[in-house]
Amino acid sequence: MVATPIGNFDDLSFRGIHILKTVDLILAEDKRKSALLLNNFSIKTKMHSFHEFSDEREIKKYINLLKDGQNLALISDAGSPLISDPGFELVQASITEDIKISPIPGPSSVTSSLVASGLKVNKFIFEGFPPRKALELKKYLNKFQFEERTIIFFESPRRIKKLVKSVLEVFGEERRVALAKEISKPHENFYLGNAKELLEEIENNKNLEKGEIVFLLEGTNNIEILPDNLEDQLVMSLKDFLPLRTISKIVSKVSKLSSREIYSKYNKR
Repeated sequence: MVATPIGNFDDLSFRGIHILKTVDLILAEDKRKSALLLNNFSIKTKMHSFHEFSDEREIKKYINLLKDGQNLALISDAGSPLISDPGFELVQASITEDIKISPIPGPSSVTSSLVASGLKVNKFIFEGFPPRKALELKKYLNKFQFEERTIIFFESPRRIKKLVKSVLEVFGEERRVALAKEISKPHENFYLGNAKELLEEIENNKNLEKGEIVFLLEGTNNIEILPDNLEDQLVMSLKDFLPLRTISKIVSKVSKLSSREIYSKYNKR
């Protein structure tokens, strides 16, 4: 599994170039996009398409090639394979067949955006793409009310404004946010502020709604133990939006009780 550049071809590692030149076959998410990269490094290796619609028959075909002794490289359009990209089923099938999996490290928009964001880097979670529908998005964001870690999302430029609006409605202006745009490309840009400030920036600068975007949300710094009556209010206010097991995990972060104890307590009501 070879990590490929997320914008700048020069970020492809020497090892990655060697692997792509010497394997028997390259499996690419989009052959047209990958051809630009391969041609830049004069890589002539044969390439097949492997994408989200590749079925079990195709996976079995490549597993058989691997079992016959061939070496295959899996690449996505940009960054590390499998991170919000296809390939998990092929890797899983390879492991089942005791076929060696070798990751070739390289560019990552997740870690690149994090280290340049200005937000805490010691603990973070990656959530991929958030829900598209407004109501589902708000319910989803509510899960992070008591999350202490920095939260990293991918988002389409067409939907980034809606995501920032929802963050502002759910979290207000207290939590900082960061936006990383076109990482490693000529128009690379990073923004740090709160959701209200970022929303104003997007409305004044339409270029922020273009290109590849990573959105980061600061974890909460205000963790306090809740008095019992406030714990009750919190559980009751969330029960119409989230499953009790999810609520229990959230409330346990600010309660003296464990998530199991909270679930047991309120499951009887």
